[in-house]
Amino acid sequence: MITQDQLTMVAIPSMNDMHLEEILLINSLYDAVKSRDLQAIKEKLEELLEESKIHFSQEEEMMEKAGYADFYTHKGEHDRQLHELAHIIKYFAQRQDPQAIAAYIEGNLNAWTIDHIKTMDAQMAAFLQTHAAKA
Repeated sequence: MITQDQLTMVAIPSMNDMHLEEILLINSLYDAVKSRDLQAIKEKLEELLEESKIHFSQEEEMMEKAGYADFYTHKGEHDRQLHELAHIIKYFAQRQDPQAIAAYIEGNLNAWTIDHIKTMDAQMAAFLQTHAAKA
């Protein structure tokens, strides 16, 4: 489980809102895994993928509009995470293994989410805030 105090608050409030929604969804997925509710796991995985696509797309649009220099590096991380999540969904559809999803959340997703926000998103948000102030 990810707690709110583990999240770095970035310079753009709307991004913080997206991040909070994301951790609520990840935590909801984790709850479904712990209860071994296969249908809920499937639904939460698919919801996480769709919400992540929207979230990442919004960030990428902001970066592109501002001419953010690290756009391709940041987008590459988004693309990698979306690809991995799609792979996990496919694996779960074939195996119906809640333990594999728990391992993914505990071993990758939680740490990646916290680290990505703390590093890449915080840096990007600071740039966007400065860029907006100059515009």
